[in-house]
Amino acid sequence: MKQKTKLAALMAVSFLGMAALVFPAVGPSLMAQERIPGLTGADHADDVVMARQLLMDGVDDAMHDIDISTTGAELKLESLKANANTINMLLLAFPHLFPPQTKPTPAADGSPSTTLAQPAIWQNFEAFYGMTQAAAAVAYEASQADGMPQFIEQAKKLRAACDGCHAVYMHVEPPPNP
Repeated sequence: MKQKTKLAALMAVSFLGMAALVFPAVGPSLMAQERIPGLTGADHADDVVMARQLLMDGVDDAMHDIDISTTGAELKLESLKANANTINMLLLAFPHLFPPQTKPTPAADGSPSTTLAQPAIWQNFEAFYGMTQAAAAVAYEASQADGMPQFIEQAKKLRAACDGCHAVYMHVEPPPNP
């Protein structure tokens, strides 16, 4: 039952991410025109930041068992492949949740930005886009694995792709000194 609930949550996040694919089709017109109702990057930037955080939570949830599978734990291949397929779909949608209006900036009151995204995303968006698409392709390959050895090989590549992207594009605060 817990697995069905988790799958339903991942599917909901997948839908959110796929809906975001619509934004790039109208995004360029934003620069040429005044505010257009319905462009969430312009009207609800904080909501877009939250949407991408929720999408990454979905990726993280799906990666959990995939990461465990690389330690020798015996998990069902079909379930792992389904998780990899979910990650593929989410990562295909992910870069479309970074309109320019969501760049990290301090709030008017001086509080830190609500996003963990680094400015490097917008400085070289094509590189960021390429990394997410490459990671999505690895997730897809994992979802097509014929057996556990092939899956584990792709799972390790997927973890490396995720860590590589986070190292460049995600702001992480170091833990406080004791």
